[in-house]
Amino acid sequence: MKIFNINLDRLKYKDFFRKITKFEKQNIVFTPNPEILLKTKSDKEFWDLLKESDFLTPDGIGLYIAFQILAEKNTLFKYIKLPYYFFNLFFRRQYLYKQFWDRICGSDLTKDVLQFAQKNKIKITIIDLYNPTDTKKVESQEIFSDTLKSKFPELTFDYFIYNPEHKDSILKKIQKSESKVLFSTLGMKKQEESVIEIIGKCKNIKLWLGIWSSFDYIIWFQKRAPTLFRKLWLEWLYRLITGPRKIDRLKRIWNAIFIFTYTILREK
Repeated sequence: MKIFNINLDRLKYKDFFRKITKFEKQNIVFTPNPEILLKTKSDKEFWDLLKESDFLTPDGIGLYIAFQILAEKNTLFKYIKLPYYFFNLFFRRQYLYKQFWDRICGSDLTKDVLQFAQKNKIKITIIDLYNPTDTKKVESQEIFSDTLKSKFPELTFDYFIYNPEHKDSILKKIQKSESKVLFSTLGMKKQEESVIEIIGKCKNIKLWLGIWSSFDYIIWFQKRAPTLFRKLWLEWLYRLITGPRKIDRLKRIWNAIFIFTYTILREK
């Protein structure tokens, strides 16, 4: 199904995971959510970047509102049935999965790839955002490798702060490594740019993933929502209640659910 003329792949998670971990060819995986898709409306360059991927996997509960709206052929019903769409979102998830496809959460995908790499002795590479003015980010980067090693003791990996001034030397190290998987955690658009920019220069990397802040939850720089919240698709609520910068988070939630839904309705 297309959203803003971007085709999201219809995937079952197990089949998708099996395919990308065969490492038969280079695969780019991006996990667009409503916030990312909204940005493409005003950023044609970003829209083009997403189209370069091999897989665009649906991440974000707001997408399942959009899927239901887009599947409704009757223009009037798409408004009348909005409460029903939200009811399905929280109480009929398996129905939505059957009607559309599995939600592939970036954090879950990242964790599964890490476990697979550790079990099968596959080396990975992680490139992280260079932002020396963000003291919290710098502090987390200083302990990143040790923390990841404590969570995945048998995992072999390289970790680079992707400083533009040292980009060439970083790329040479990646090229010479035995890594088959690269995670870019540079944030929205920057991570997609980095993958598209360097994929042709690193033929040894077979799986490229833009996964934003997924590592923060995996190694507990940010505490992930309890299982009950995740099962009810209420991770956003947990992050709003427990996380810092509540105004910023509230704006993001407003955009990801309400502005996104309004935009879908208007375009339909």
